[in-house]
Parts: sequence; structure tokens; C-alpha cells
Amino acid sequence: MPRQSQNQNPAPSRKKALLSVAILLALTGVLILLFQDHWAEISAALAQLSLRQVALVLALGITYPLLEGVASWLIVRSRLPGFTLRHGIDNAWMGTFGNVICLGAGAVPMQTYYLHRCGLGLGPGVLVYATVLLLWNRQWFTAHATGVLSYLPAAYTVVAGVILGLVLLCTAPLVQSLARRALGLLPKTEKWQARRESWQTQLDTLSEESRHLLTEKTRCLKIFAVHLCKLFLMYTIPYFCLRFMGLSSALSFGQVQLLTALMLFLSNALPNVAGMGSIETAFLLVFGAFLTRGETMSVLMLFRIATYYVVVAVSAVGFFFAQKNAKKLG
Repeated sequence: MPRQSQNQNPAPSRKKALLSVAILLALTGVLILLFQDHWAEISAALAQLSLRQVALVLALGITYPLLEGVASWLIVRSRLPGFTLRHGIDNAWMGTFGNVICLGAGAVPMQTYYLHRCGLGLGPGVLVYATVLLLWNRQWFTAHATGVLSYLPAAYTVVAGVILGLVLLCTAPLVQSLARRALGLLPKTEKWQARRESWQTQLDTLSEESRHLLTEKTRCLKIFAVHLCKLFLMYTIPYFCLRFMGLSSALSFGQVQLLTALMLFLSNALPNVAGMGSIETAFLLVFGAFLTRGETMSVLMLFRIATYYVVVAVSAVGFFFAQKNAKKLG
């Protein structure tokens, strides 16, 4: 990675940040319009919630970025023994808020900047978790969700293809060699050659760090366990939403886990802007096959408040302090 890009703070300009906020508000407006025909049912469902129940659902939503921070801490500590859990949490906030404020493209540069200041020159969990739950509940699911089944092969192809490509790029010398040859085919202009050198450096670093991490089997198992815990807690949120709002009791805990896993799985194969659009579409598609429209909308609203809006608000505060801490490092 070029020295200049490492040392510069990649925080977005005020103009870009305002544009991102405006787009986020516009997307929220679209979401509200989508819900408008079911406001009476949604309001009645939300009225069933107590303050304690709301606090529990929101707390579960916050566990996702916090456990991302734990995973970051476990990964980076293998190279930097002085990398603390606080640093890992800060790194998670940088990625979460950066991804929103930069319309889905800010996580990597923000986290790269923070890790560089700290002194540092897994996606498969979603696929594995969803597949295990699907196999466990395959008879029930195939009997009730014939419409959703038509989307699964394409989603599996996209997500599994991306995961396989990344794994091979990290671990397979042949794929890495092909990637280097492909970089050599870029135009010979100064601009493209600078990009080629940057990407070549990143590819070499990715390969080296992946091999180093894979030699630490215990650490890899801990990281995998953290990701499973993160997914399990997030997939629990719709179940609590259903129970707390007094909606359908026909779905068991395991069935809600499966539907939420498949929802997130399908959303990974759909385009999104700043983390919005794909989740909503996938949620309506998957849960709409088992719940009424009003029930689906009610659960979706509370789920997105817990896993998106509150997380974005908290990450904005975390991002501010992470930036302050980053300036004191390195």
C-alpha cells in the first residue's frame, strides 16, 4: 500500500459525509413509504413492547459490532501482542460507521488506516451457519417456502463463489500467481502502474498474513467461535421480536434461526447502498412466506432499528473516539 495512503486519515470530507447522510435519510423515507399501508398493525405490535424488552432487543443488536471487535482483536494480536481488546472494538467502529458514511465502501480504508496507526503494516460463517440450519430443517422449509427456494441456488452460487475466490486468493499459490499475471496486464500508464504496485503489495501482504494466521489453529477456532456466537445472537432477534410483540407463535426458535440465516444469506447476493435495501428485500421475501404482511413489517421494523439504526448511532460515537485514539497512536 502506498505510503501516502497509509499515513493519511481516510475520514470522508464534510461534503461527502453530508451527502451520505442525505442518501441514508432518503432511503429511510422510502422504507417508511413501504410500511405506510401497515402502520396500524405495526403500531399495535410495537405497543406490546415493554422498556425492558426493547432494551434486550437493542442490546442484542449491539453485540454484532462488539463481537466483530473481539474477532479483530484475536486476529491482529497474533502479529501485535500489544493490540488490546479496546483497539479491536475501535477498529470495529471504524468499519461499521465508515461503511455507512461512505455508502458501503468505507470499511476497508478506515480499518486499514486505524490498524496502520496501531503498527500493523471470514465471511464463510454465514454460509456454513445457513447451510447447517437449512439441512436440519429441510423438510419443514421445503414444505412452506417454495417461492424462496427458487432464489437459493443463485444466492449460494454468488456467495460461495466469492468466499471460495477469497480463500483461494489467500492460500493457493497458483491463484496468487494468476492474480499477479492479471495485474501485469493492466495499462502501462503511470496511474495504473501505481495502482498495480499498490494491489501487488496488498496481495503479498494478504498471502503472508493468511498463511501466518492459519498456522495458529487454536486462534482460528476461537475466531470461528466468535463469529458463530455473533451470528447466533443476531439471528435470535427476530424470535424475540415475534414473542415480545405477541405475533405468530407457529415458528419455533430453530425455525426463526433458519429463516434469519437464509435472509442474511440472500441479502449478501443482493446490491445495497450503505447497508440498506438488500436486508429489507431479503427479509420480506423469506419471512413473508411464513407470516402475514403486517407481522413481517412489524418484525422487520424492530429488527432494523436494533441491527442498523441503533448500531449506526452508537458506531458514530465509537468512530469519534476511535479517531481520537488513532491520532495518539503510532
